[in-house]
Amino acid sequence: MNKSIANIALNDGERAATRHRFQTVWRTPAGVERVWETLAHYSAWATWWRGVRKVEALRRGDENGVGAVLRQGWRSWFPYTLVFDLEMILIEKKRLLEGRASGDLEGVCKWTFSPVNGGTEIRFDADVRTSRWWMNLPLPFAPQIIRASFETIMRWGREGLERKLGTPVELRI
Repeated sequence: MNKSIANIALNDGERAATRHRFQTVWRTPAGVERVWETLAHYSAWATWWRGVRKVEALRRGDENGVGAVLRQGWRSWFPYTLVFDLEMILIEKKRLLEGRASGDLEGVCKWTFSPVNGGTEIRFDADVRTSRWWMNLPLPFAPQIIRASFETIMRWGREGLERKLGTPVELRI
């Protein structure tokens, strides 16, 4: 059987979907209400968060937003825009936003908001797999590129949130 290198790479990449776990913590003296109002309005992210190319509502959710589907495009210094749909699966106002990603990323992303010393701690956790075959090729530097790209996006998010809120935002990745 004569398989092309592209077919072998495609099949190997599909089988070896790479799992990534990311965590970022932002802290700001801004109150939870203000931070929540900023981050819960996803459609405005592209106006203040560098790297967010688009957030497009594909489906409306219930009165709390659960069930909403948002198509998002994210791009860092790496010359590729990740596109994925995020279905909101759990929303607890001023406390939690959780969504299930499908597309270039597959998995769960969660934002947690906690009052801390009169300000807010914002924690982002993602447990995702890359779904494009070329992202899953067994290249020794691929995980480092993906992590560095994620960290860049989160730094840009911190910078944008700081400008948007008009208060300092500390970052821990």
